[in-house]
Amino acid sequence: MAKYTFYNINRKNRTYPANNNMYSSECKSQLLDDHENITLIVNRRTTVRQAPKRWAILRCKWQKKLAITLTLLSVCVLIIFAYTDLLFRNKLFSVFLSGRFNNSPNDDKLQTRHSVTEQTVQSSSNNILKPVHYLLNYSSVQVNLSTHLKSYKSDYNIFVIYTKENYRLNMKFDLFAHSLFKHTNAQLHLHIITDKDSEISALDILQRQIKRFRRILVYTMYDVQLCSKSIQDIATKLSPYFSSAPNSYYSDSLFFLSLGLHRIADVSLNRAVLLDCDIVFRSDVRLLFEEFDRFLPDQLFGLAPELTPVYRHILYRYRVRFPKSNFGNPYYPMQLIKNNENILVPKRVHERHGYPGLNSGVVLMLFHRIRDSKAYIDALTEHEVHRLVAKYSFKGHLGDQDFFTLLGYEYPNLIYRLDCIWNRQLCTWWKDHGYSDIFDAYFRCEGVIKMYHGNCNTRIPE
Repeated sequence: MAKYTFYNINRKNRTYPANNNMYSSECKSQLLDDHENITLIVNRRTTVRQAPKRWAILRCKWQKKLAITLTLLSVCVLIIFAYTDLLFRNKLFSVFLSGRFNNSPNDDKLQTRHSVTEQTVQSSSNNILKPVHYLLNYSSVQVNLSTHLKSYKSDYNIFVIYTKENYRLNMKFDLFAHSLFKHTNAQLHLHIITDKDSEISALDILQRQIKRFRRILVYTMYDVQLCSKSIQDIATKLSPYFSSAPNSYYSDSLFFLSLGLHRIADVSLNRAVLLDCDIVFRSDVRLLFEEFDRFLPDQLFGLAPELTPVYRHILYRYRVRFPKSNFGNPYYPMQLIKNNENILVPKRVHERHGYPGLNSGVVLMLFHRIRDSKAYIDALTEHEVHRLVAKYSFKGHLGDQDFFTLLGYEYPNLIYRLDCIWNRQLCTWWKDHGYSDIFDAYFRCEGVIKMYHGNCNTRIPE
């Protein structure tokens, strides 16, 4: 098409000189020049321009591979950093964190490095721990620590054990602290029994939560090894009867700590609550401390009933000998009756005469009574422990909880029965292990739940 167009253009503009021979060569050259110019214009318009080369620095293959590798490594580091807990980050930067905690002058950080080994004094019979109290302040305003602690007197002393820290325990303690500060603005004194590896993680959680809820907290750190030594004689007597094996989970003296906590606590403390880390609050903790006002004169401890048939299982030999015993029965008993279709169905009975045992996830303690109680001191003797175990054919595996259960059955005047709404256990393990037909009778808890207990690593209801 371009060829004919060019021919027509040339014919239209052609001239006919008189002397054709003179101008023939000149016309040829002119025609060739015009053809080249038009061809050049057409080629310019139809030719696709190549895009300029980018990333000139990555022309080599090894440079491209290096850039891709570095990008992938950066993405992996960001993902790991985003999905790991604070303890892992603290361990990763332990050198910097230790320097920060040792030298920080701010009150919203650790005031003084905890060194409980230098804070023990010798008493007549035991080593009584004298740890220093610390202050955590949500505000950056400087507060005189010694002056504030003198004016800060808390009747709400809460003990919690936070040792052998791992990811799951870290999440439990974080939820524990979050729910505690969310539902109360009381002046709290938190007593944390921990180890050096877990201390930084515990403080990191507390700092974050008090800043979130704008609280001021006094806390005390206790070295778990020294605490275990203080109750070693109690653990030695009880562990053969209330541990499944010498090296089992509940054979550690840590699981008999509540029985000797009156030795560890300062003599100025009259009352306190010991809580598991998997406790989640749904109400103000001050309401729990109001339960102390309902204690009878001889009562030393306050515990809620066990909500599983674990002690029915443990006491099966005793129950064979004494079938009418209420030891091991559910707190809210149920009876089987026939319905309209002549089928046996459970009927709830509102009489509270069953004794399913006690759960030590929440323990209320009156220290001044415990220290002065001859009945309790005698109950901890090796002879009395052996007598109780033999009497009830008892072989437990749950540490202090087993002893509290025996103590509450043999000496009911020493135990205040806390309502299950203050220790709503969620473990359903026994339902799938031979007790599905009667499990609901034990698991039942009536009333508005004040505190959930996520034992067996159970998920807490929203």
